Amino acid sequence: MKDYKEYTVTEFVLDDSFRRWVLKNLPTDSSFWEKWVLENPSKNESVTQARAFILKMNQTHELLSENELKQAISNLSEARNREEVFVKPLLNRISWWKQAAAAVVVLGVLGAFYTVYQSKISSTVVYEVRKSQLGTQLVEVINDDKVEKLVSLPDGSQVRLSPLSRLSYPKTFTSTVREVYLSGEGFFNVTKNPQKPFLVYANELVTKVLGTSFLIRAFDKADKVEVIVKTGKVAVYSIKEEAIKTPTTELTGTILTPNQQVVFDRKVENMEKTLVSIPTPVLAIAEQTKVGLSFSNTPVEQALDALSQKYSIPIVFDKNILKACEISAEFAEESFYEQLDLICKAIGATYQVVDAQIVIQGKGCSIN
Repeated sequence: MKDYKEYTVTEFVLDDSFRRWVLKNLPTDSSFWEKWVLENPSKNESVTQARAFILKMNQTHELLSENELKQAISNLSEARNREEVFVKPLLNRISWWKQAAAAVVVLGVLGAFYTVYQSKISSTVVYEVRKSQLGTQLVEVINDDKVEKLVSLPDGSQVRLSPLSRLSYPKTFTSTVREVYLSGEGFFNVTKNPQKPFLVYANELVTKVLGTSFLIRAFDKADKVEVIVKTGKVAVYSIKEEAIKTPTTELTGTILTPNQQVVFDRKVENMEKTLVSIPTPVLAIAEQTKVGLSFSNTPVEQALDALSQKYSIPIVFDKNILKACEISAEFAEESFYEQLDLICKAIGATYQVVDAQIVIQGKGCSIN
């Protein structure tokens, strides 16, 4: 039995069993590799890179030009003593694209090669790689229409799938976790089940929930991936984080609540948590959304607390400094930020958005 735990990306690419699993997904290979991947989470990144490389090489012969291939093999031959590899036997028994993989990797360039060409390996390929990890019993929905398509999942959850988007999920969820893969945009309304976390894999991010509603925007060629929460609470992770690899009902990572969002910049691999541009009232206090907010000589602390509750947005301020401030106002159609601007203007204060919350600063009010 081969010791796959010590395998590099190169060795995975050149392994016959691994390639059969990626390209043909035969039952014997699938049974072994799916179990092995689950038992060896530390090799997840190497497996993912090797899968993406094999799929791309199988998809097109244009990844390396003929001259680049010849040059790589020539360089490999010159370097064989230093690299301690047997070039001729290897090149005699493997096909051209495997030669390309061997040449590039033995020269120590596969990591750089993968980085340089990852822009050409679109998110659709990443999506294909990830959905294959769910096995062969998949349902895939492709929205080629110009309007949203409603998708019902096995657990009763629903997804409003946007145009030019794809969603894959198993016919039956496992006993411990609910996993789906998204390419494009979808609004999720997840059935609550605290014992069975719901995971959405979309480009470089994984969104984990127990039951809530949220939007994910992860189009193939977009520079950013966005997760926007409508109701409840979600946890967002980078795909590289270990926290997502073991099913658990605990929500860690970057936590989002209503009117908060995460924006992941794919170019610099940076994740920023902030507020949405146009906050909406939360459903839990819908009665307030109909009548608006009305204040008459109301302590500003109460006004700010009411605004915070209506939009489920934390508003931080020094109660001692603002304790003498009062406000009289009626809000109906004004947006969250318009209401906040008017309140701050009335008491001579300013505010900033810091880590998805409002921080108010002011000198206070004089006591008449």
